[in-house]
Amino acid sequence: MLKKLAFIAPLLTLIALLIWWFTPRYAEEDVAYYRSVFCVIDHQDSRAFLRDMENMIEGGNSDYALHKTHYVPALGQRMLDTWQQLTPEEQKSISQDQQRCRQLMSEK
Repeated sequence: MLKKLAFIAPLLTLIALLIWWFTPRYAEEDVAYYRSVFCVIDHQDSRAFLRDMENMIEGGNSDYALHKTHYVPALGQRMLDTWQQLTPEEQKSISQDQQRCRQLMSEK
């Protein structure tokens, strides 16, 4: 029994460490940037949200930039999931007011 415990405890520790290591973490700056981009895009066609966000983020790079911003699909999906959690009234209200959009998206 003691041999099993000596094997299982490090194994569980290793599994927990791997889960922690591979869990995506985004800088608050990146989350705020994606939130701002999401609030700027057209909210008429929800099927085009991710494509529009990708085009805006990737298209904002200058050809001569040393550090180019690349689109992170998981972060874009996170913004879309947050938007889908909003009520239809909230979704309609944020299409006219970007400040309200950023506020609602950061609260959810």
